[in-house]
Amino acid sequence: MAGSQGNRVLRIMLFLSLAANLVVAGVVVAFLWNGPPPPPGRPDGGDPALPYTRALDEDQRDEVRQALRDAFVNDRKEARSVRRDVFADYRQALDVLRAEPYDPAALEALMTAQAERSAGFRKRGQEVLSAYVAEMSPEERGAYADRLEETLARFQERRARHFEGHRRNDGPPQD
Repeated sequence: MAGSQGNRVLRIMLFLSLAANLVVAGVVVAFLWNGPPPPPGRPDGGDPALPYTRALDEDQRDEVRQALRDAFVNDRKEARSVRRDVFADYRQALDVLRAEPYDPAALEALMTAQAERSAGFRKRGQEVLSAYVAEMSPEERGAYADRLEETLARFQERRARHFEGHRRNDGPPQD
């Protein structure tokens, strides 16, 4: 029984992990579509969610956002269908999780389909950004690369501070 309970917890955790990944993909698409919401207390409107987009200047972000909008407008019918499918998948996942007997293969198949759909949205965003960068002059690409390098350095610094803070809060290692 304990093994069965552990498997159920693991399945739920995997489902929640996939859901979180889909939320992140949705945020990326929403950001590229609408731009970042201004965070509270930040007059500059905050930074985009990804290093590649953070490294773009404001005009470039606007242009990439518009290109992504155009890509999705051309496939508006497909986008509506995908949104419907995403929510239908989650409703189906609820049924699968509550079913007795539980069918792990059904949840795996559902999560695989969701991951593939999410990957499709990410791929579309990558294609738009790649095409935009391909149109840059060598000087613009060099400046973009410099900004990307600075952005990555800031990410690394924040990550190091984050993990350092966790190490300090955790206390000495326990044997």
